[in-house]
Amino acid sequence: MKILSDSCFYDKSNYEKPLFDYLLAAHRVNKKDESFNDIVYDVKRQSIAPVLVKVLLSNKIELLIDPKGVSRAFKVIYSSDPKERNGGKKKVFIDCTGVIEYNNGIYTIKKISYLVSYLVTAMTYIIYYNLPKAILSNSSLMKSSTEAFVDLMLYVLGYLKVPITYSDNKERMSFALAEYYQICVAGRDNGENVYNLAKNISGIKEKRICDNIHIIFDSCISKETTFDKFLVKFAEVFLGQESGQMTPKHRARLTTEAFVQRWMYSYGPSTFFALDCFVPFAQMLTDTYVGAYLNQQNTIEKVVGKNYTTFTNELLRVGSENA
Repeated sequence: MKILSDSCFYDKSNYEKPLFDYLLAAHRVNKKDESFNDIVYDVKRQSIAPVLVKVLLSNKIELLIDPKGVSRAFKVIYSSDPKERNGGKKKVFIDCTGVIEYNNGIYTIKKISYLVSYLVTAMTYIIYYNLPKAILSNSSLMKSSTEAFVDLMLYVLGYLKVPITYSDNKERMSFALAEYYQICVAGRDNGENVYNLAKNISGIKEKRICDNIHIIFDSCISKETTFDKFLVKFAEVFLGQESGQMTPKHRARLTTEAFVQRWMYSYGPSTFFALDCFVPFAQMLTDTYVGAYLNQQNTIEKVVGKNYTTFTNELLRVGSENA
């Protein structure tokens, strides 16, 4: 299973030291402080599930406040603790700058919906990296999230003038995207369950067609495959676009840069890690469910339909049993 630093979008030179410095220097919220009880009460009152109070109070979660804060893509991260010897056990760090304030020794909540959204993501991190089977073997989570990923991808590809509606392109693309998501983003083992779900979502009836697409993409799809590598193969297969080749004017030119720019424009500037890693993708759906407008919520709702609700409800149920 990939972590953020495995993503093709993770730039160590720009991200690693600032994140380390932030985790080291930021004020850590004292959850035992009497004034913090009011925040616990607000989460309990506003929360979409009782498990989030447990997540809030967990020693696996650190709430941080710093005048500078961090980039929107790193508001919730799963990392070793630089304050512990050898890093210690990994924790979830939530940047609460602007969400929780600390003045004159008193904690106050400013944006409760933001905190609730962050807590759902923190819960997802804890389950995914400690009990991955609870997510990856759950048919409802896999079906709803895979369908959502395929729909979100096709929406962006359509804007980039990729010929989705030509012949059976949509179905064949859907199959390839569904396999990519399950194996490369979610981290499922490549096998019958992945194949069958991809076939079901694509709507392809003939096994022969699915087998052909599976074989074509098999060499470039693994748990380590990053989005940029997959997109090169995708463009080669569906656009006849070889790496480094100039594409005819009448045909779409599909590049990682162009795709990611359109993805961020459509869904939000902090969502690019969702193309490579499971928790950031899950966060797109759960943030939309909570309704804090941390991303382009209206567009995501329109594109994925009820799947963001189905996914989040099931994830919260799984969290209540495992977090």
